[in-house]
Amino acid sequence: MTGTHHVEIKNRDAVFNFDLHRNITFVRGDSGTGKTTLFDMVSDYTRLKAASGINVSCDKECAALTDYDWKHQLEGISDSIVFVDEGSDYLKTKDFAESIKNSDNYYVIFCRESLYELPYSPEEIYEIKASGKYHNFKKLFKSDSRHVYYRDTVPGKLKYDTLVTEDSKSGFQFYQGYFLNDDIECYSSGSNSAIFQWLKEHGDKKVLVIADGAAFGSEIDRVLKLPSVSNFRLCLPESFEWLILKSGLIRAENVETVLNDPSVYIESSEFFSWENFFEAYLVDNTVNTPFQYSKSKINDIYLNDKNAEKIIAEIYKK
Repeated sequence: MTGTHHVEIKNRDAVFNFDLHRNITFVRGDSGTGKTTLFDMVSDYTRLKAASGINVSCDKECAALTDYDWKHQLEGISDSIVFVDEGSDYLKTKDFAESIKNSDNYYVIFCRESLYELPYSPEEIYEIKASGKYHNFKKLFKSDSRHVYYRDTVPGKLKYDTLVTEDSKSGFQFYQGYFLNDDIECYSSGSNSAIFQWLKEHGDKKVLVIADGAAFGSEIDRVLKLPSVSNFRLCLPESFEWLILKSGLIRAENVETVLNDPSVYIESSEFFSWENFFEAYLVDNTVNTPFQYSKSKINDIYLNDKNAEKIIAEIYKK
């Protein structure tokens, strides 16, 4: 499945309106916020269709995944929007992650906890807001124009002495090269999941954290709850490859169109996470050119002063 899909689900007591942009959408919130109501409405509609009294308006089929024989049920669902309840025991398992990895469905997951087996974006973590019987999705995490994420108050300026990224290959090599003559030390945590522990152990440093936002959803909550949160800025562009594409260095015919609405081009059955798409897209569109890209080793052309400034300008200004 590709694209953005608008969903309206209603009965005489409640109306839910929301848009889905990616293959995985998280809905969080405390009890009584409408999560269970929405899931139950989809569940009733899945079993009874029109007889349920639920009206579902969407260009794709909508279905609730139940606990009973969930894997067999999922095998029979294709090109649909699948709703999954937080009470489901299988949610945290690798088995569930693998089952949806090559699926052509979109998933709406109701869960108050982070699911570390799934790559999802903070951009697609929502809470339900209600006005009378009308409900919609509101983003849980805020960000600014430099892709810096925060919970409540917009963070002030911070003079960094350290940069840490989860990337241990081309992205890390780029930042290390760019800041070589500055008073900023660069580190690689090795993975998104390791950033939390790295920040816990280096709470005294003034840190710019740069990670792949397309897959950081499971980490953002605990990272932003660290006591040292005022000492770091969490910068989450989609991926390092996305930054290169945004910089304007790559002159492929439809780069700007793709970046303006990635969901139209990212097939969920082929790319489990948007970061995978941007890497493949950059590789494909630079092959046999001076800007040929490799994930394992940064091409020196990206470290050219003029080119490097264009990339870094998307997230950072001295």
